[in-house]
Amino acid sequence: MSSGDGWTTCAAGHRHWGRFGAAGLLLIDDDRVVLQHRAPWTHQGDTWGIPGGARDSHEDAVAAALREAREEADLSPADVAPIGLYIDDHDGWSYTTVIARTTRTVRPRAANAESVTVRWHAAADVAGLRLHPGFAASWARLRDVPPPLFLVVSDAAAADPLLEQLRQTGVETSRLPAGLVGGGLTRLLPRVVYAGSRAAGAAASYASQGQVVLAVEPEDLKLLA
Repeated sequence: MSSGDGWTTCAAGHRHWGRFGAAGLLLIDDDRVVLQHRAPWTHQGDTWGIPGGARDSHEDAVAAALREAREEADLSPADVAPIGLYIDDHDGWSYTTVIARTTRTVRPRAANAESVTVRWHAAADVAGLRLHPGFAASWARLRDVPPPLFLVVSDAAAADPLLEQLRQTGVETSRLPAGLVGGGLTRLLPRVVYAGSRAAGAAASYASQGQVVLAVEPEDLKLLA
């Protein structure tokens, strides 16, 4: 057993699997997503959801979701790029869905006994499936995926310890600058671009690939934290 395996009770009195919370990976590619048909013997089994499970004591949500995706769906961390988080907070216990895009062609498969099958589904068809209750409750928010977030930093901003915090925990969508969108997600995980003295020009070049925040001074990072 892993350190996170076990039942716990949130402040509302509901039982949840995962002593330190749980996390799963929603992998998207254009208009389709990877879903797992859960084995009937699992908790709330014979339903469709995402690869996921209990977080271990030493793991953050992204690490846990990537580990579970490898164990259950044979998805390599090298094949995915996490872009955001949706945190379903149950007052003392939380499930974090890590939303990621593919970086190359992937062929998911059922990799252990917890899955009947794992495969791509058209996003438009998801609501018509027999969904895991937790995933069903979150799907309306999860399908509203924003463009990736690029955080372009100068040398001065790159030296600030706050940058690593933002890289690991993401930027809360309520803290995004005006004009940027978070979709239905709780936080966006930025891709940090080290541009030195050319930060302003680099920011303009990345605008065609997603959303951009330019951080020239450490104070610019504080606005995001």
